[in-house]
Amino acid sequence: MEILQQDMEKTNFLCYTDFMIEYKETRHTLQQKQISDLSLYSAGYETCQPGHHYGPVYRSYQLIHFILSGKGELEIDGHTFHLGAGDAFLIPSGKISYYSADWDNPWCYTWISFLGINSQMYLYQLMGSSPEPYLLHGLNTEKYRTLIAQILELDGTATERYFKGNGLLLQVLGELFRDAEFDERNWGKNSVVDEVKFFLDINYSEKLKLKDVAHNFGVHPNYLTRVFHQKYHVTPKQYLLNLKLQKACQLLRTTDLPISIIANSMGFDDSMAFSSFSKKPMAVRPAIIAMQKKVCDKSFSFVRSQRPTES
Repeated sequence: MEILQQDMEKTNFLCYTDFMIEYKETRHTLQQKQISDLSLYSAGYETCQPGHHYGPVYRSYQLIHFILSGKGELEIDGHTFHLGAGDAFLIPSGKISYYSADWDNPWCYTWISFLGINSQMYLYQLMGSSPEPYLLHGLNTEKYRTLIAQILELDGTATERYFKGNGLLLQVLGELFRDAEFDERNWGKNSVVDEVKFFLDINYSEKLKLKDVAHNFGVHPNYLTRVFHQKYHVTPKQYLLNLKLQKACQLLRTTDLPISIIANSMGFDDSMAFSSFSKKPMAVRPAIIAMQKKVCDKSFSFVRSQRPTES
């Protein structure tokens, strides 16, 4: 299955199909949105057909789906989640995700997406408020449907729609932070080691440097390496590389994505750099061997090859 990459420069407003409606804010360019604090990108509603799926895909913005009825499945970061009405799933920018509607009871959902300088931080704060990353349970999703429906019905000039749409985005996020019971007093009070590990777990796909990570958390790289090793018995650099390779193995086992795409999604410059790193003696050597065997096996097929393609 070929990976889909969102066309962020579309100049559309409302997109309709028999089952879906989507609004895209076009008052400002993508570049303008990225340097703002927070900006609406799109919102929509869809009644999915049995087995309807989307992905694998990665995006440059944050995305939240609210499930109104039915059931479906989300695959992200090597995890598979089975979801239903009252759940929301959160997809940060840069993450490869795949989601599909149940064959017997396909879901109906509404969604909102946004970007900006602080957009990822807001999404991570919501994720940190849940016992399961990427998920929020027990929501009154009809409340969010009502708010997002107002975005889909926006009228007036482009400037009017821009301000009204962003106002509704803020309402959606405000309600989510309340429903998630986000505790500002405890945010950022974990130990530096725990915070760094969480940061690496979420941002492993980025091109991270130890000195930059240490600087962001206000500690010296040598100190970070020492205390991280004391708690997890591996250095931050080794932990990050192991994590990248484990995620790459997962993608190789479960998709037919080209190695170049997998390498890029893990923060490697190219497939050659990826292959070079995979040969280093790290703690995940068994996984590396399995990965190399997988690469050499020309006959492996994508596990979803029997599913219908996206309409």
